[in-house]
Amino acid sequence: MDRAEFWSTKSPLPVFEAVVFEHPAFDQTFYLVANQFEEVVLGGVAHIPTPMTVKPPDQTGDATAKLSIAFPRAVVGREFKRKLGLVRASGSREPIVVRYRVFLGETDAPKVTWNLFAADGQGITFSPDTVQVNATADNPMRRLAGPIYDPALFTGLQLV
Repeated sequence: MDRAEFWSTKSPLPVFEAVVFEHPAFDQTFYLVANQFEEVVLGGVAHIPTPMTVKPPDQTGDATAKLSIAFPRAVVGREFKRKLGLVRASGSREPIVVRYRVFLGETDAPKVTWNLFAADGQGITFSPDTVQVNATADNPMRRLAGPIYDPALFTGLQLV
């Protein structure tokens, strides 16, 4: 097999793209698998089949990892609204964890895993036709955290 044939040949192994949504306010973790017709057990957990378009994170360069997923609103819109309502009702400031995993051939363990967080501003958006989820590697809980005051390090207030 020459180089051109190798790169032009598609792998015969089945590929499963799984997306997991986690948050402390959710009643249970949300497991989805892309574009399958029936439930698939991946990593020992049953994943719900859902039509989706996935733009995986770019693996080249120094850019921040960004995942974009689009779901048909008619399929998952009501469930997304319910889950976001649970987060809003709890008053939690924790970010929604979005875990993107690719299973290649074997369903025991993923070959690729991305642990990301739903973006602040436009993390989950609704349009008349789709639900768009944007996730990045930037944890919003750590972004605005300042240093904790320690009198041993910052001695300026000892004389006050």
